[in-house]
Amino acid sequence: MFSGPIEDRLSIRERFDSYSDAVTRQALDDYLDCWTEDGARFGDGGECQGIDALRQHWHGIWKMVSQMVFMTQVGSIVVDGATATTRSYCLESLQLRDGTTRQLIGAYDDELRRVDGVWRFSVRRYRILVGDTHG
Repeated sequence: MFSGPIEDRLSIRERFDSYSDAVTRQALDDYLDCWTEDGARFGDGGECQGIDALRQHWHGIWKMVSQMVFMTQVGSIVVDGATATTRSYCLESLQLRDGTTRQLIGAYDDELRRVDGVWRFSVRRYRILVGDTHG
């Protein structure tokens, strides 16, 4: 389902693109800019809340991962004033530091808030739908 002003939906889609780009480039500051100050991540792969906790979570991931390619497909955007809910799917290809590779397909159920005119993730709930590991 897609509803709400097209300008907001476009800005939210661009937020997903910015998030995927930041993760793939390993750009911590750009990644953190995708979140509200009280942003929370729940589900597979760890849970945390707030920018400092998100930063620590990021560092924990990159201790195990040497490269990641993160692609997103948006399935739903519903805008209601200065808040929105979304559903998306991601394909993650990870090169782990131990030499193995892993591919994941995951799903996110998100909440976003418009803060000072900019859409940011306030809550991301993640679950792995398909995963495999190769030596």
